[in-house]
Amino acid sequence: MIQAKVTVPMTDEENAVFHTELTQAVVDILHKPVEYVMVHVEDDADLWMGGKKLKRGAFLSFLFMGEQPDEACAALTERVCQVLARHFSIPGANVYTTFQTVRQWGSDGVLF
Repeated sequence: MIQAKVTVPMTDEENAVFHTELTQAVVDILHKPVEYVMVHVEDDADLWMGGKKLKRGAFLSFLFMGEQPDEACAALTERVCQVLARHFSIPGANVYTTFQTVRQWGSDGVLF
């Protein structure tokens, strides 16, 4: 699960491209099957840093089933910063990422 808050408004097309690139990053770096990657993007989000409202910034939270190596999380951070800079001119210094392992996940009435 990837939850992203981005300060810039997105068109439907930009949102779809961003979803696809986030999903592909997880597939490429963590080798997760695409059908198990869920993404939620909130655009035009209200984010503040250092007591000032960010015109261009992002916060992304990655929730995993199982522990992920530090190298993979570093690679995801790098990739996300590249995507945000390329598509939305968001500087990497205004991007925060977090990584969490969730012990219990459920879907379709079943606990994994």
